[in-house]
Amino acid sequence: MAPPRIVLAAASLVLACNDAGPADTSASSTTGDATTTTSVDTTTTTTTTTGPVTTGGPLTTGDSDGGTSTTTTGDLTTSSSTTTGDDTTTGGLTRCPQVAPPAQLSIVADDQIHETSGLVASRSQPGVFWLHNDSGDGPRFFAVDADGARLGTFEVEDALAIDWEDMSSGPGPTPGEWLYFGDIGDNPEARPSITVYRLPEPDAAAAGGATVTVEGAEAIELVYPDEPHNAETLMIDPQTGDLVIVAKGDPTRVFRLPGPVAAGGPYTLEEVAPIQFPAVVATGGDISPAGDFIAVRTYFQAFLWLRPPGATIADAFAGEPCTIPLALEIQGETLAVAPDASGYYTMSEGDAVPLWWYAFD
Repeated sequence: MAPPRIVLAAASLVLACNDAGPADTSASSTTGDATTTTSVDTTTTTTTTTGPVTTGGPLTTGDSDGGTSTTTTGDLTTSSSTTTGDDTTTGGLTRCPQVAPPAQLSIVADDQIHETSGLVASRSQPGVFWLHNDSGDGPRFFAVDADGARLGTFEVEDALAIDWEDMSSGPGPTPGEWLYFGDIGDNPEARPSITVYRLPEPDAAAAGGATVTVEGAEAIELVYPDEPHNAETLMIDPQTGDLVIVAKGDPTRVFRLPGPVAAGGPYTLEEVAPIQFPAVVATGGDISPAGDFIAVRTYFQAFLWLRPPGATIADAFAGEPCTIPLALEIQGETLAVAPDASGYYTMSEGDAVPLWWYAFD
């Protein structure tokens, strides 16, 4: 959950924030239950801004044996590939990437989307972004396109939303991409268990901008090995199906449930240690579709861990991270790697906020 938001007049400026200190508090504001099926007109703005660039070694991509599709939005061209189970057909990042200055892809202005706390760039539907609100909303999520227009609202049947904090995409019990929703927030650190929900990725276009009910979501109940923790970062390892949670605290701690993960529980998480995490208050993250790198952000900083072939999640987190830039956001709690691993996206909580794109040069 998030602290009372401070309206920044400079929210559209760009800041790499490599030297900025992390935030250390978290609270939330709420949105009411939503039953509307009406989309709101959106304003689309595409600008490229200048700012500091994080430099490193060249970006190397491996050959792909899987299908890849390409979509062009404005001046931005992205590719999409589907990764399921052990299919790791994209990636090959072997050095800290050079990252271009953040570019504002669009403005997401929608009367139902106020506190974006989870974000996924679809790996099977080019140009589709999945997102959900922070605590206070019901068990639902949204699809928007690259222009920020809502494609549909998806209400998850038989699910609870105590404090949804992040979402991820990855393999599930059947072929195809599955969406995972982390009801893992716990500011008082008092919840005896937490829950992750998952379901096959729905067809965004089929919703036609309306509200649809999604049935058959699976619940995965989890407990920590020691005591309750507050967390805002959920990731799924595409190579193993491991479920990974990064707790929000000082020191930062990482937990995992080895995959493939079955529905049900409660399952006891195991701690990933040691880790090299140079900041606290992790608010979001993602693992690349090939599993070759991990990115985790705080409110003002972001880091990337390389994962060589054959390395585990624990091996990667034990390595020295690269620093990668962030735009200046009012309250940034999301980071999503592009389907072709050519960069990443971020988005802040708030009304009418930018969707930012960071390309690897």
